[in-house]
Amino acid sequence: MPECKGCGKTIVWGETEDGKRIPLDPKPPVYRFNEHGKLERVDASVTHFATCSAANDFSASKRKATA
Repeated sequence: MPECKGCGKTIVWGETEDGKRIPLDPKPPVYRFNEHGKLERVDASVTHFATCSAANDFSASKRKATA
């Protein structure tokens, strides 16, 4: 699995609705009971930018400043 170049944690790559790639924290599947009492899987992915200790190194404004 790929690792974040900033903090070294494992990440997975997802894609937004408009086709942009986004790093995500890998999470085990999460399940809940729906209103009918049936078990269903819930998408529980969290963007890695929210948990990365080096997220500021990858911000768009920082990339523009160094370009």
